[in-house]
Amino acid sequence: MLAVRARTRVTVPTLVLLLILVLFPLVDDGVRMQSNLTLAMIYAIGAIGLDVLAGYTGQFSFGQFVYFAIGAYVMSALETHAHLNWVLAVVAAVLAAGLVAYVLGSALVRLQHFGSALATFFLAAVALDVLSGNRLARFTGGDSGMAVPSVSVGGTSLMGGDGLYYASLVVLAAGALVCIRYIHVRAGVASRVVKQNQLVAAVLGIRVNREKVRAHVLAGMLAALGGCLFAFSLGFLSPESFDTSQSIDLFAIAAVGGLGSIAGPIVGAAFFFIVTDALSAAAPSSSALLFSIVLLVVVVFFSTGLFGLGEFLWSRARPLLPEALRRRPASPPPAQPRAAADPVAAFVADTDLGTRAGSAGAVLAGGEREALLTVRDLTLAFGGVKALDDVQVSVLRGDVHAIIGPNGAGKTSLLNCISGIQPATDGSVSLGARDMAGISVSSRRNLGIGRTFQHPSLVADLDVRTNVEIGAYDRHDGSILPELLGLPSRRERTRVARRRADEALDLIEFSPTRRAVLAADLTMGEQKQVDIARAIASRPSLLLLDEPTAGLGPEEIGVVARAVKGVREAGITVLVIAHHVGFVRDVADACTVLDFGKVLTVGSPADVLGDERVVEVFVGAGARA
Repeated sequence: MLAVRARTRVTVPTLVLLLILVLFPLVDDGVRMQSNLTLAMIYAIGAIGLDVLAGYTGQFSFGQFVYFAIGAYVMSALETHAHLNWVLAVVAAVLAAGLVAYVLGSALVRLQHFGSALATFFLAAVALDVLSGNRLARFTGGDSGMAVPSVSVGGTSLMGGDGLYYASLVVLAAGALVCIRYIHVRAGVASRVVKQNQLVAAVLGIRVNREKVRAHVLAGMLAALGGCLFAFSLGFLSPESFDTSQSIDLFAIAAVGGLGSIAGPIVGAAFFFIVTDALSAAAPSSSALLFSIVLLVVVVFFSTGLFGLGEFLWSRARPLLPEALRRRPASPPPAQPRAAADPVAAFVADTDLGTRAGSAGAVLAGGEREALLTVRDLTLAFGGVKALDDVQVSVLRGDVHAIIGPNGAGKTSLLNCISGIQPATDGSVSLGARDMAGISVSSRRNLGIGRTFQHPSLVADLDVRTNVEIGAYDRHDGSILPELLGLPSRRERTRVARRRADEALDLIEFSPTRRAVLAADLTMGEQKQVDIARAIASRPSLLLLDEPTAGLGPEEIGVVARAVKGVREAGITVLVIAHHVGFVRDVADACTVLDFGKVLTVGSPADVLGDERVVEVFVGAGARA
């Protein structure tokens, strides 16, 4: 997984670069420079898609140029053999690449770490072999290659010169704007959660593999568009035109330009072709070595790429500018969420929590409350070691139930089994009358189980409100196209998610003035609060909290305690793991003590914490005071 910053505010620098490319022919009308920039833009079209895949979703691909080949060959073959109009041929080529990306991506996303990168590299080698062989020679020409039919618009040829330059610029601009739109809509933000932590993404209801495949399809289709333009620039296709080394070049362009920026790959592509051409002219025999040294210098000394270097230089130059230029472009400031007069009432009124929780747990005829969560005979074994051994837990609706015990007692393993992260060896978990056996992590979230982790996995380069908003969607489903187009139904869905995010933050009393702050700039206590808000934004009936006070000072623990009380007051049942005795006494209605995977005792906090056995194995002699 790539540990690079993924920027959100990339529209302005991208538009500035596109404007420079529009105006450049007016400043320098040299054929050689125009040719270099045309190739740079063609490569940049594929590189920005690769940036979405790697910089925003965290997936490597070292075989992306295969989609250039698919776009080029499918378009040319349809024009040549099916006599299809070139526009329809381009559309068909892009769709074909999208289909291939979907099929390959569906398999590749299941590979961990660099497995996907290596697989894409070898797939590119296989594709080259197929193109040069006899299997498709009837359509591709095999080793002999095939001519690309001439294309023109309004009498202007797109096979080179100004026509190809501006056609490449238009396609690059369209592709960049689609990518910028993508990283701002729900699907794009969900991909950034996937990049941060796939397990947390699943707990938030995000279908991890689907979001990865979507990124593969977007990147593949953009590369195919670049491939169609690449075919125009070549005029003749042969297998050697799509060597596996070009996939490495494409990734180098994105990385050197700056992953996670959209604009970076455009800068990287221009840098790549202009510097390569300059070195070839100055030192033909050693240009490859010199260019490798230049790339190495950039990678070593500017780890965030040329875009990051530009950000650094701008931050240094900005204080020297006149006051009028230092101010950010005029735009309405983000509305500061106002704290509701009654956050609990606002939270409950805007949810089906009562309906959903009522279906899972209800009040019995005699007034006795029914259990919302029931864990029966739960056993989790790893070989001959039992992390959980015949555990029984019953959590009443509306309670805060604490799970306490020494390190290694099986507390987190219990939460993992309840949330579906770890399948139990034996026993059952039920939410009300519904058995959770065989239900996936994301589906359990949709049924009303929310979860936080001991170490909050917030997306560092997103602000507080956006981090919480991603947890506020009822479901992460549907086609991405309505989101990209901004259809009314999707806009309304986004408005609801934002309102619910604000209500969740109000409920835990998170400061309105801190909601526009990036998660990377929060204190640990604030991160814990935001993690809780993100988990309750979907209105779960059961909230699982894993060590929400770990690493916090007394004041921050008090803030978390108030947040938990607010959650309970809103009608959400809480199962919390905690070590801090004061916190347990303050918030818990009932306690279960685990020791070596077994239930030691169950009862009220006062009874449990006063039990001699508990004092001996967990609390210690200091708790007697």
